[in-house]
Amino acid sequence: MQVGVIVAAVLAAGVCHKVWTTREWAVPSPVALLYNHGVAGLLIPLAWVTGAAVLQTRSSVSEDARVLMFWLGVLVLIALIIFAAYADISPWLVFLRNAGNGEGDDAGA
Repeated sequence: MQVGVIVAAVLAAGVCHKVWTTREWAVPSPVALLYNHGVAGLLIPLAWVTGAAVLQTRSSVSEDARVLMFWLGVLVLIALIIFAAYADISPWLVFLRNAGNGEGDDAGA
């Protein structure tokens, strides 16, 4: 699920980047971060999976550590969802707010 969130966030950032550059507006920095370096975000689930696999294969690791690793994965997923929502939804909310004020053409400037 972590990989799916990252892929969806990068694709949404690509759409936002396309719209903003087509209209010659300044691209918001979270969108630019995802657009330019989003693939590096795939290292996050890779690190978590590696740690979880190491803990699962060792018999000397307590059950509490395994449960902690599971919940760490859930927390990472939630953090990724929050960042993706912020990066990909907030520029559109600014655009809609400015369009409601009659400033639609200057939303990204």
